[in-house]
Amino acid sequence: MASRRFDLVRRRHLTLQQRQRLLTRYHKGHLTQREFAQRYGIGLSTLVKWLKQERTTGQSAVSFQEVMLPGTTVRWALEVVSPQGWMVRLQQAADIQSLEPVLRALPC
Repeated sequence: MASRRFDLVRRRHLTLQQRQRLLTRYHKGHLTQREFAQRYGIGLSTLVKWLKQERTTGQSAVSFQEVMLPGTTVRWALEVVSPQGWMVRLQQAADIQSLEPVLRALPC
C-alpha cells in the first residue's frame, strides 16, 4: 500500500504547454520513444498516447493564428475549411496552383 501511495505522489500533471514543448523536443530529437520517455521522466505509454492524440487531432508542434490589422479589408479568392478546423485561404485566384501541395501536406 505504501508503494502505491508513493507512485501517486510521484505522478505529475503537465500543462498543455509543457506537453507541447516535450513533443516538440521529441520530434526534433533522434531518440527512440523509450529513450525519450526515460530521459524526460514520463511513461512510455503516456508518450505513445500523446503522439497518437497529436496524429488524430491534427495538432502539431507549431500552430498559426491569423492576425487582422486594424483598418484592413481582406477578400479571399478562395477559402477551404476542413472538418478538423484548419483553414487555407488564397488571396488571389492565380495562387490556385499552389493549393494542391498545401492540401496534401495537411491532415485530412
